[in-house]
Amino acid sequence: MLRNVIPFLLCTAAPTALLAQQVELRSSDAFISVAGEIVGFNGVMVSVDTLVGQVSVPASEVICYGEGCSAILASNNFGLTADDFEDVVIAEAVILEDLSDDYVISFASPSFNTLYRTIAGAFAVSNETTSTVALTAAGQMSLQNDTGNETATVALATGNAASDLRVATQSLRGAQSAAFTASGGWATTSTPPYQLLGLDAFAVIIAADVAVDMITMDQLAGIYAGEITNWSQIGGADQNILPLQLPVDSPLRSELITLVMEPAGKSISNSILTMGDETSIAGSVGQFPGSISVVSLENADGSNIAAVSGACGVPVTPNAFNIVSGDYPLVRPIMATYDRAPNTSLVTELFDFATSDTAQELIAREGFVDGTAFAQDGDAKSARLGSLLNAALNEDARATAAEMFELLFASERLSPSMVGGPTSGPEAAWNRAMMLDLIDLVADGGFAGRNIYFVGLGDGAAGGEAARLASQRAAAEIEAAFREIAGDVIGDNDLTLSSYGFGGLAPATCYESQTSGPTPTRVEVWAR
Repeated sequence: MLRNVIPFLLCTAAPTALLAQQVELRSSDAFISVAGEIVGFNGVMVSVDTLVGQVSVPASEVICYGEGCSAILASNNFGLTADDFEDVVIAEAVILEDLSDDYVISFASPSFNTLYRTIAGAFAVSNETTSTVALTAAGQMSLQNDTGNETATVALATGNAASDLRVATQSLRGAQSAAFTASGGWATTSTPPYQLLGLDAFAVIIAADVAVDMITMDQLAGIYAGEITNWSQIGGADQNILPLQLPVDSPLRSELITLVMEPAGKSISNSILTMGDETSIAGSVGQFPGSISVVSLENADGSNIAAVSGACGVPVTPNAFNIVSGDYPLVRPIMATYDRAPNTSLVTELFDFATSDTAQELIAREGFVDGTAFAQDGDAKSARLGSLLNAALNEDARATAAEMFELLFASERLSPSMVGGPTSGPEAAWNRAMMLDLIDLVADGGFAGRNIYFVGLGDGAAGGEAARLASQRAAAEIEAAFREIAGDVIGDNDLTLSSYGFGGLAPATCYESQTSGPTPTRVEVWAR
C-alpha cells in the first residue's frame, strides 16, 4: 500500500469515452479560453458544450489543447482537420525543477545502524516504491524518482564526522513546541522533521521484598535523582531503595535520561550504583533487597516487572499491544531526525517504508519490537470497558459512559493510536507512522464492510463537558485526515467511518501532550 499512499495524492479516473473529446480552445493572446466537448463545426465556427452551455468560437483563431484534440481529429466526425485551427497542442510540456538531497546519517546506538541497514536493504528490493534505489558496499544509498528530476543520497557518518540526519530514541513526554497545528498536516507533508523507524521498550524491574508492583514515571525519575530513597515514600515497605544503572557511556543509559529524567527536569544522582551490563543488573535485582533498575524488555525475563503509569495513575504493563499502541509509558520510539528539511520526497519515502509490514517483520528479527498493527486481546478490552459499569459518575458522565460501553463492547480496538490536536515533531512522527499502519491493516480486505471508529479520549483541567468536546474534536480531525489520504482504501473496502469523543472515561493510559493545551487528547481506533 505504501506506493499508493505516498505522496497522498488521490486520483479518480473518468471513463475514456466521456473524456475523449474534452478540449480547451485558447487564443494565443489568451482573450479566448473555452473548455468542454466539441459538438459541431460549420467550416468556420467550432461549437463547444461547456459547463455554462454551448459556445461557438472561430477555429482559425484558437489553439486546440488536450488529448481530446487528437481524438476529434482522428474521428473526423465534423470534418475538422488540424489546419482548421491556429495550432494543435496535444500535451503541454511540464518543466520539472531538478531537486536533490545529500544527507550524512549517524546513530545514537550501534543497534540503530543495524535497524537502518535492514530498512534500507528491504526498501532497495521492494516493489512498494517507484524510486530507483542503489546501495554501495560503503553503506551509501542513492535514490532517484521515476521522472529523474529528484535525486538523493544517504551516506553513513565516519568517525566523529558531523551528520545532518540522526537516528536516536525520542521521548513522547516533556514539553516541545508545536510542529503541526492542524490535525493531519503531519500525514500529508513531504518534509516531516522526524520519522518513526522502529520501536523498543524498557522494563522496570523491582525486588520482590519491597511490596510494590506499580510505579509512576515521576517516581522513577525521583528515585534516580536521589530524591526518593525509601520504598515507604511511594507506598511500599520500609526498605531503603537500591537503584542500579548502566555505565555513563552506555547508549541505554542515554535513553533512560531522554525518556525518564529530562521530561521530569531531573538528573541522575552521582550516588547511583553502576554495573557493567544488563544481565548482571537483572540478576542483582533478583538478589539484592530493595533494588530497582530499568533494563531492555528482552533482558527482563524472569524478573519482577512492574507496571508503569504516567501522572494519572493508570498502570500499564509492557505487553506487545501496549507497546505498539503507545499506551506503555516506557516505549522507546526510534526516530530519524532531520537537521535540515529535505528538498525531495525520496528520503521521506524511504523512512515511511519503515512502517510497512515487510520492514517491521525484518527489523523484528534484529531484536526490535514488531510494530505491525493488530487488534487487542478481547479480554483486555472487556476488562477496560467493564470498569465503566462500576465507576462513580455523575448523571451526565453516566450517559456518556453508557454510550461508550454500547458502542465499543461489540467492537475491537486496533493498535494504531494517535495524539490529538497540535503536535510536536516526535508526536507528528508517531501519528504519521500510526496512520500508515492503519491503512496497511484495513487495506488487505480483512476489514471489508466494517465500521471504523475514531475514538477521542482525554482529560484536562477543565474536565467534564469541555474534555468530551475536545476529545470529539480530536477524533473528528483524525478521521478527516484518514479520509484525505486513504480514500481509495475506504472505497475499495466499503468502510464506514465515524468519530466519537468520551472525555476522561476509562483511560487506557495517561494522556499527555508535548504541546501546550488545556486538554491533552488521544485518539484510538476501533473496528466493528
